[in-house]
Amino acid sequence: MNIVITGSTKGLGKALAQEFLHDGHNLIICSRNEQMVKKILEENSTKYPNAKCYGISCDVSDPQEIEKLRIFAQEKLNEIDIWINNAGISGNENKNLVEATPSILIEVANTILVGMLLGTQAALKIMVPQNHGKIFNIEGIGSRGRISPKISAYGAAKGGILQFTKTITQELKGTMVGIHTLSPGMVLTDLILKKADPSHYPIFNILAEQPETVAKFLVPRIKKIKGSGKSIRFLTTLKILWRFLTAKKRKNRFFNLNDEKSDKKINESKPPN
Repeated sequence: MNIVITGSTKGLGKALAQEFLHDGHNLIICSRNEQMVKKILEENSTKYPNAKCYGISCDVSDPQEIEKLRIFAQEKLNEIDIWINNAGISGNENKNLVEATPSILIEVANTILVGMLLGTQAALKIMVPQNHGKIFNIEGIGSRGRISPKISAYGAAKGGILQFTKTITQELKGTMVGIHTLSPGMVLTDLILKKADPSHYPIFNILAEQPETVAKFLVPRIKKIKGSGKSIRFLTTLKILWRFLTAKKRKNRFFNLNDEKSDKKINESKPPN
């Protein structure tokens, strides 16, 4: 398969890319940071020397750069089977809306919401003419009505994902192109860790997972999903309840709550897949 993943030089995007490469698929990676793209391409070429993996810098909120990404993807891989709109930021603030910096609010909303709109449009320009393909948008806090204090722009942007996906599902009726959502749950990436404090650590130990673990769960399901308008969820309600019921077994998984230094680093050991 030929796959495009936006925001794929770190966090969940990088883990998804690695998992697809491991399975022998061809990949286009991108992020706004050109140096990071080059770095990850070098890592991938060393780890997967026979893989077709290409990269380009791209600000997903910029129509011209998204168009460049579309052209680049078609030039390198011709047809695209899967397009994942993963790029997202929460901003470098942790403030109530009344205190937030307007430019950061705009950047967050543009990256997540405008990036999803433009990314989906670019994918459709490829997939509708070829009459096949799957598009995935990443859910997050806000996408199912969950409140998001201190990161209201992030929550508001994610809140539009399900409505948008349902809308495009209707628009794609009669085609062989599908659009779906991915719900990765709580993933231990910079997105949440930069704003975390010790009061969050018990919940992280219970509910969170490393990006690699989540990617191993999501990728096989991404490849197999059919139709349109579906959601692949890493943490269902039943799974969340089970994790709380078995919370004692999960104590200190990532953060050692008995260690005075636990507020400075995650436990080095990773959870089993």
